[in-house]
This record gives sequence, C-alpha cells and structure tokens, in this order.
Amino acid sequence: MPPVLLDLPAPQVPTGLYARRMDPMALDDLGFQRDTVACAMLLPVDDGDAERNKALLKARRTAAAAAAEVAGMCACEAADKLGARALLSNCVDRPTRRKCDVDDELRAVEEILAPVYTALAETNAPMLHWRLVGKFDRAGWFARQQTTLIERHQGGSTVFERGEAVPVRGNGALVKALLEEDDVVAVVRQNSGQALLVVREIGKTLVLDHFAYFGVGDTLTPLLPYLDNASLPRYRSMLAKPTDTRKLRLEPSKGNLVEVDVSHLASIDAVLRRGADLYDAEVGRERELPERRIESVAIAAPFGKQGQQLVARVELTPEGTGWASLLTSSDLTPGLDALGLEPVELPAADSALPYPLAGTRFESSVVYGLEAMPALMDAIESRYPGAIQGTAKAWTFVMPLSNLDGLVDPDAGFTGLRTSFAERVYEVNVEVVEEGRALQVEVAPQ
Repeated sequence: MPPVLLDLPAPQVPTGLYARRMDPMALDDLGFQRDTVACAMLLPVDDGDAERNKALLKARRTAAAAAAEVAGMCACEAADKLGARALLSNCVDRPTRRKCDVDDELRAVEEILAPVYTALAETNAPMLHWRLVGKFDRAGWFARQQTTLIERHQGGSTVFERGEAVPVRGNGALVKALLEEDDVVAVVRQNSGQALLVVREIGKTLVLDHFAYFGVGDTLTPLLPYLDNASLPRYRSMLAKPTDTRKLRLEPSKGNLVEVDVSHLASIDAVLRRGADLYDAEVGRERELPERRIESVAIAAPFGKQGQQLVARVELTPEGTGWASLLTSSDLTPGLDALGLEPVELPAADSALPYPLAGTRFESSVVYGLEAMPALMDAIESRYPGAIQGTAKAWTFVMPLSNLDGLVDPDAGFTGLRTSFAERVYEVNVEVVEEGRALQVEVAPQ
C-alpha cells in the first residue's frame, strides 16, 4: 500500500476476505486480473427489528418451560435428540442426563419447538457484509490456492467446494444450500461459524461476499447455526446484485482509493444498536451529537507518485455547506477566526458494541476533524511561524519536518502521512469548491 494511505482511521477490510490491505500482490494471489480495478465495499445491512429479536428470546423461554412440563428433567435430552438442544434457553449449559428415555415425548417437544423455528426465520441478527469484486483471469483459482490463502486470516477457516459433501453439524444446511447456488465455487466457514465467505465466478467477474456476526454474546452464540440454517432467503437476498449504485468521487483506475460514506456507517450503527438484546449488550441513551459538517470522504494515492502524494475530496452536509458558503477570502493569519470553527467534545459510545462509526478514530479524527483544524493550525504556526498561508477559502500549510508528535493525538491515526511529513517537506492545500458543497485537498512533497 502507498505509505500515505497506511493507518487511515477508516473501517478495515476483514482478513476473512484474504486481502485486508488490498495490495496488488494479495489481489493477484486471489485470482484477480492484474492492472484492473478490484473494489471492496461494506454493503447495507437489513433493518434490524428489536421486537423480533425479543420475540425470539421469548419463544425460547416459553418453549423451555413447556418442554419441562412435557418431559420433566429430560426435556433437554428430548431437544438434543431432535438436534435442537440450544433452542431451549435453559439447556445450553446443562449437563447431559444419561438415563432419559424420551421417545414418547419427542412429538410433543417437536411441536413445542415449532414457534422457535418460526421466530428464527423472522430474525435478522445484525451482521457486517463486505464484498470484494473485480475481473479475474484464472477459473477455479481460489479452490486450487485455498491452503495458501486461508493462512492470511487470523481466525479459523474451513473450505467447502462445489460438489463436496458438507457435514450436517453447525450451519451445514446453509453451506450445502449456498454451494448449490448459481456461480458459487466455494463457501468458507470462518471463526467457528461466526463468519462465512461465499466465492463466486460470474462470467469474468470474481465476487467474494463476507458475512460476519459481530459483538456476539452468550445468548446469541449457541443460536448462530440455527439462525444461519433458517436464513437461506436472507443470504440469497444479500448475495443478489445491488439495485442501487453510487458514483465514486475519485477515479479508482488512477490510484489506490478509499471512500467512506458517513451516513452509511451511522445506519449500520443503528442496526447493531437495535440488535443489542441478542448481543447481551447494555445500551444507554442515544448520544446527542453536534451537527456534523462532513458527509463523505474520498482519499486516493495517485499511481506514479512513489506512494507519497495524496488527493482527497470531502463532501459536506447541508450544515457543512452553510459553513463553507460563509467563508471569505480574508487572510488566515495572523488569526484563524475566519474559519469560524469551534472545537467539539464528542460523548462516548453508548455501549461496548463494536460500532463501525460511534466512538471510533474515524469519527473523532475525520468526521469531526474540521473542528480540530484551527487548533492544530494555530499550534503549527506558533511552533513554525510562516507555515500557514492562504485565505479561509483556500488554505495552504507548508508542513514542518515533523511527525506532529505533541501536536496531534498519538491515537489519531494517519501514521503513514505523519511519517512522510517527518522525512520530506510537504505542502497541504485545501480549497472550498462547488459553491461550498465540497473541499478539495492535495498533499504532496514541496
């Protein structure tokens, strides 16, 4: 990866796609055609339904009580014989009773479990869905190279190829059904069933879809295989070609590109929050956040620049556009009041759930990064007089030979950029464009 793109505080491509850094060598090893665009994207997730989640948990408790009435102390053994022990809430950690004859109670327990299976099919437990897609030129390559590829994933991987027998245990029913779908060449069960990778060859296009439950708690873990096996229609829907498209803000054929849509990440946070019951998570009051000015950020390292140059486009929200439209052509120095940006203090995330946005470095360093700029620029100008030039509508920094230690939070990220700043004199130019709807940024050696 170009040095200037290392350690960006943005959501990371999962290692389960076997190409986390998206570098050309990793993509080539996956079978993607050289010198063509390959793109990894975090796709929208189903709207979570807190009431359906609660209905599933209630159905388990109700079934456990009803099964105990029918089969007494042997209710868990009856469910076990039906392959459904974990569906009774009181059976997950209960030791097996060896002297239970439950043949006469099986039919009744099976009927008791029916509402639980119905609730499973109606529950959309929150998960992250990443897709890696691009042209390929080696049919069947993934299956042939799987042994080498799976070493890149920090968790476990079990690969099932098309036409191969699939064990019935765990989410085997789902894996078997997915292998029968059109164009699927392999399905990989990862992280003890908490993640799944579906590999497809569609014409000349290689598509890898990675699904991962996240923040899994004790309540959800034993239910995951049952949720998966009841969710084939959901997986088919998520595997479908998207009906919505988006135009990239920068051209991916001209350089390595990272683009982040803030509202999209916020919507994933909201879905995860609604699934808190399944994750045994305590959520507090929803955070009251300041109006944000940034809607999306696209950052690219152009090819042919030795990985040292960076260009960015920051699109603004209506609030941000209102701010930018009021900027003037007044000189920035000696004071930075012309920017009209007040620092903000962000409340902590409302739970320990692994939100992709709330409480992350991306939120503090980028989404609310504009508000931190005047203080940073003032500190740079105080330590290195003359480094800041330009007007409120077109700023220019001549960065000192420094990695900015003591000027920025060590946890802010951007390690690649800050290391480059310490090695060469850089110039940073920021210009307000499109009548205040966007900021155009260029970072390059002077």
